[in-house]
Amino acid sequence: MKWDNFFIRKGFLPKIAISPSVNLGLCVVIPCYNEPNLLKSLESVACCKLPPCDVEVIVVVNHPEGSHNLVVEASIKSVKEVVEAEKLWGSQHLHFHAVEAFNIPFRYAGVGYARQVGMDEAAYRLLNVSKPMGIIANFDADSRCAPNYLIELYRLWEQYPHSDACSVRFEHPLSGDEFTAEVYEGIAAYELHLRYYNQASRFVGFPFAYHTVGSSMACSAEAYVKYGGMNRHQAGEDFYFLQKIIPHGRFRELNSTCVYPSPRPSDRVPFGTGKAMSKLVYAHESITTYHLDSFLNLEPLFREVETLYGMDNIETTKFIRSLAIPLKQFLFNVDALKAIENVRTNVSSAKSFKKRFYLWFDAFMFLKYMNFAAENYYGKQPVFEQAQKLLDLTDENQCGNVATTMELLLRYRAMDCKEWSIKL
Repeated sequence: MKWDNFFIRKGFLPKIAISPSVNLGLCVVIPCYNEPNLLKSLESVACCKLPPCDVEVIVVVNHPEGSHNLVVEASIKSVKEVVEAEKLWGSQHLHFHAVEAFNIPFRYAGVGYARQVGMDEAAYRLLNVSKPMGIIANFDADSRCAPNYLIELYRLWEQYPHSDACSVRFEHPLSGDEFTAEVYEGIAAYELHLRYYNQASRFVGFPFAYHTVGSSMACSAEAYVKYGGMNRHQAGEDFYFLQKIIPHGRFRELNSTCVYPSPRPSDRVPFGTGKAMSKLVYAHESITTYHLDSFLNLEPLFREVETLYGMDNIETTKFIRSLAIPLKQFLFNVDALKAIENVRTNVSSAKSFKKRFYLWFDAFMFLKYMNFAAENYYGKQPVFEQAQKLLDLTDENQCGNVATTMELLLRYRAMDCKEWSIKL
């Protein structure tokens, strides 16, 4: 098949001995490390309404070399739970497979490696039955999903068959008896931070403002191979993966279903949800976010991007000097003048300039600027305060201010549900 080179370069060997069904159209990939409640997540997927295509759940049970005996035992238990899931819920149209990735070299071990193993396997199986538009969905071993999760993924690609990838709506649980009140309050603040960052990015006109949450993303098998597959980052693997795809304009949001990630504290990754919750619960560090002004500083730049095409270097320098001090200093630090000139000399229209500009000032550069502004000018700020300020600037605050983080989060969830895009 025409994708053979991708697998040959990787030295890929299939891990699942059973051949895929010719009707296979959707694979759910779940990395699983030292997971006590895997069966609950598998049950959540098993309870979904099945789409017209066949579905496979591929669980990559993994641990690094030198793991404690308890971790090894947990891996063995997880493999058995996948076998049990196949007995309980497997059918002609739904199958559960365990892939054992034991004793991974320590320098590679992590969620990125596990996702890569599972997504490589899923892509190989889908392409092997001539399903380039087959779906590779990512899930987590401690997540749950709405009953229409599988069918809505299928419908998205049925309606938009040329989509490369999508983010799936997510909502952390905000109440229950599984965690303490502190955890539920903390996860509300952390999710508010994620949604505030997303909405503030959209407010100032950044075209690549989408959520990149590993447990709630999906791509086509063809796009997975086309953009080089998953990386091995120990954290942020989802962000790095999707940012290879988003700038090309075939990325969508799926808001008609929902994934429910766990709010539990975790030290498995160096940053992200679990790490933030660990800092909150064990080190009593509050959830903070970026100052709203650091976002607002970007609006004049993004508004005038096409105008930059017609400027010479002197005019461009003058324009940069007119921007807010944090952004101006950052742009000089990253040699923006040279980058803009390079973009200008390689395009023939303002429209092409704009597209190429955002390949330079992409989501990585955006985040780099935000961190620069926080470290050198604004510091990190209470998330409720900044999120309320942004809400006050939008048309979403007609009902007045709210009193709690959870109430504010519900407003932001509603905002995130609205269809959004910026055409380049």
